[in-house]
Amino acid sequence: MADKKITALNASVGLTGDDLFHVVDDPSGSPTNKKITSTNVFNKIPTWLGLAQTAETVTTPGAIDVTSAITNLITDGTDAVTLADGAMGQIKIVAMVTGTNSPVAVITPDNLDGGSNISLNAVGDTAMLLWNDGAWQVIGGNGAVVA
Repeated sequence: MADKKITALNASVGLTGDDLFHVVDDPSGSPTNKKITSTNVFNKIPTWLGLAQTAETVTTPGAIDVTSAITNLITDGTDAVTLADGAMGQIKIVAMVTGTNSPVAVITPDNLDGGSNISLNAVGDTAMLLWNDGAWQVIGGNGAVVA
């Protein structure tokens, strides 16, 4: 029976689409208790979606982490960075935020569909990647060149 104090419940370790969330509808007017499935929570988000995590900043050639959703590159000349494999469905955004001396950032993922590297050639260039089917896939961005 689901009539317990929420803070006293055991934590769920495996969310499925038919699991339920408790919702207080219209809390500032006439509040009523309702339920919604986890599938509908994620399919009907009523506002923009933000990433609250702090962005990783990379200032030297090396590895981009796969634990930060966003990586900001500060590039001086041509810098080469690598990107390890992700987890199914993971989204990774890489942006060149500062660049000097004809900046070029060459991102070489361990696995990339459609090429072997991604170049960001100017401040403001971005690449949005999705980890799917054993490789990173470029799904968006601005000015990124896949080769």
